[in-house]
Amino acid sequence: MFNDILLLALFGLPCWLLWGLGSLLAFLLGWWLNSLLSGYRKKMVEAEKARDAEHARYINLEKDYKSLQYKLEQSEADTKKVRGLLNKCEADRIGLLAKIERDNNEASGGDADNKNADGDAGLVTSSTGPDGGDGAKAAVINYGGLFKDDNLQIIEGVGPKIETILKDAGYGTWAAVGAASEEDLRKVLDAQGPKYRIHNPASWPEQARLAAAGEWDKLVTFQKFLDGGRGDEGDFDSPSKVEKLGMKILGFKNDPNDLKIVEGIGPKIEGLLKDAGINTWSDLATASVDKIKEVLAAAGDRYRLATPDTWPKQAGLAAEGKFSELQEYQDFLDGGKDPS
Repeated sequence: MFNDILLLALFGLPCWLLWGLGSLLAFLLGWWLNSLLSGYRKKMVEAEKARDAEHARYINLEKDYKSLQYKLEQSEADTKKVRGLLNKCEADRIGLLAKIERDNNEASGGDADNKNADGDAGLVTSSTGPDGGDGAKAAVINYGGLFKDDNLQIIEGVGPKIETILKDAGYGTWAAVGAASEEDLRKVLDAQGPKYRIHNPASWPEQARLAAAGEWDKLVTFQKFLDGGRGDEGDFDSPSKVEKLGMKILGFKNDPNDLKIVEGIGPKIEGLLKDAGINTWSDLATASVDKIKEVLAAAGDRYRLATPDTWPKQAGLAAEGKFSELQEYQDFLDGGKDPS
C-alpha cells in the first residue's frame, strides 16, 4: 500500500502500469545486451576462422620455404662440385700449356740462358709476360730451387703444427704425402683430436704430387682456386701459398692492400674486412681484436671459427717492413693462431 501511494505521488500513474513499463525496459535492455554478445561471438568465430586460415597458409609457406631452401642447398652443392671440376680442368689446362712451352724451349735450346754457372736454374729469371706489359720483363721464380722436398708448408692448408704431425706419422716429403690417400691423412688428423679434425686434406695429395713432379706452374694455378686447402673457395686473383712463401724467402714486399699476407686470412675474410673499412696492413694493425671479431660474427657461423687474435700483430710487422720477423712469427703460429 505504501509503494502504491509512493508511485502515485511520484508519477501520477497506477502501479501496474509502472511495473509493466519497468519490465519492458528490462526486456529491451536484455535483448540489446544479447545482440551485442551475439555480434561479438560472431566476430570471434570469424576471427578464429581467419586465424586458422592464416595459420594453414603460414604452414604451407614454411613448407614451401624449406623445400626451396633444400633445393637451393642442393643447387649450391652441385655448383661447388661443378666449380671444383672446372677449377681442376683449368689447372690441368694451364699446367699442360706450361709443360708444352717448356718442352718447346728445351727442344730449341731456349733454357740455356737461364742456367747459372753450376748448371742449375737460377732462383729468379725474367721473361716476357702479362705482368711486364709490352715487352717488359716480369720476375719468374724457380720454386724448385727455393724449397726442399720436406717443406710440407708449401701445401695450402698445412701449417707448422700439421707439418710436424704429418712427419711424425711418416709423411715427411712431398712424395710421401702425394702417395697418401685423403682417408689416410684424415686418420692422422683425427688422431690428434677435435682441433685438427676441422682441417680438410682433400687437396693435399694432389698439391704434393705437383710439387714432387716439379709442376710448379700447375701447383700455383691449383692453389689459386683453394682457400685454406678447401677446393672451389679461392678467387684465382690471390697469390698462391707457394708464391707467398717464395716472396718471403726472396725478401719481396707485398702490396700493403693484400691482407692475405696475414696467416689466417683468406680471400673471403679479406673481403669481409675491406667491406668493414679495414683495407691495409696499417688499418688491420690498429684495429682491435673485438672489432675484427664483430666483423666475422656478422658474416655468419662459418667465420666465427676464425681466431683473429694475432692478426693485428702480423699486420703491424708487415706495415713496418719487418718481413723476416713476420716469417719467424708465422712459423711459430698454427693457422694464424698462437699455439700457446
